[in-house]
Amino acid sequence: MPEQEPTTPPSAPASTASPHPPTEDEERPQPAGSADGEASRSLVVRGWQRHARMIGLLILVVVSTYGIHRFLTGDMEAVAAIWKSRITILPVVFLFTMINLSLEVAGWAWVFHRLGLKSNDLTTVGVCVSGKAGLLLPAQLGRLIRPDLMARLGRGTFGENVKGEGAVFVLDALSVVALFAGLVAWRVHPLLGPAAFAVLVIVALFLGNGVAKLLSHTQLEFPRTFWWSWQAFAIVVVEAAGWAAHGTAFYVLTSDLPGNMTLWDALLLAPGSAVIGLASGLPGGLGLTDGLLGASLGIGGIPAAHHVLGVALFRLITFWVVLGIGWLALLWTGRQIHRRNLELQAEG
Repeated sequence: MPEQEPTTPPSAPASTASPHPPTEDEERPQPAGSADGEASRSLVVRGWQRHARMIGLLILVVVSTYGIHRFLTGDMEAVAAIWKSRITILPVVFLFTMINLSLEVAGWAWVFHRLGLKSNDLTTVGVCVSGKAGLLLPAQLGRLIRPDLMARLGRGTFGENVKGEGAVFVLDALSVVALFAGLVAWRVHPLLGPAAFAVLVIVALFLGNGVAKLLSHTQLEFPRTFWWSWQAFAIVVVEAAGWAAHGTAFYVLTSDLPGNMTLWDALLLAPGSAVIGLASGLPGGLGLTDGLLGASLGIGGIPAAHHVLGVALFRLITFWVVLGIGWLALLWTGRQIHRRNLELQAEG
């Protein structure tokens, strides 16, 4: 009886063919250096964040150590007496902090309104303030809280709200840069301050409008008149006024201390310290912002014995209290979302 041949070769190689036809991305040859380039950029970002943390920690340690040393070796009773007499100033610092937060809410809501997303009610305020609950998240990741809440409230998709948050970030960054330019120009001549602010904003919005045209018919497309409009200019002014309120809070806290801290110094140094801290990618700029604020007090001629208490009180009101308010707003907004979901279920 003849032997039957095996139906499959015993050493048949495993097939590597995909059961699905190759996609366009699979057929298109990938650039040889694309993976290496992405890896290099990732290493650069990680290296910057690592160095930023080290620099921030170093500045904080040096400034804090020096300040504590001067406080302990100096006239502690005199320093304590000065700050005790300034307790009544703290509500004013809090007031300017709330003005800053209110102006931020106004600018944020205006941007989203211009993008056709509902942002004209009390829930909008809760959503915007909820973003402050993410102050301790690194690399501006806290900005994703608000788009998520808006999407869960049925006010546009997550992607649409992320685009709106990106526009807010750009206009806010433009506002603080324009504020710095106006302050520097004001030192040359007071009339040059507002002129420099206006010119820089107008030029930036004009260039932004040109970039927006290049991005038309893409996911980053904005309404044709979004950037090149008086509303965009007004939003930048509102955001800049918020930064000015932040600087004014720093001035109110430090103006009567020994030294020569001026309003101009405070408007430049306090927002500048915050911006550098945020740009570092550190959570809330912790360490770096605090150290720079201590150095700012030294620039203002304020004795080192006051640095630790001054920075601690300012950050307590402008950061930690605002962080707590953000969490309260987040809890309240979560309840609004839960109530909305129950109403939708009842209607269904």
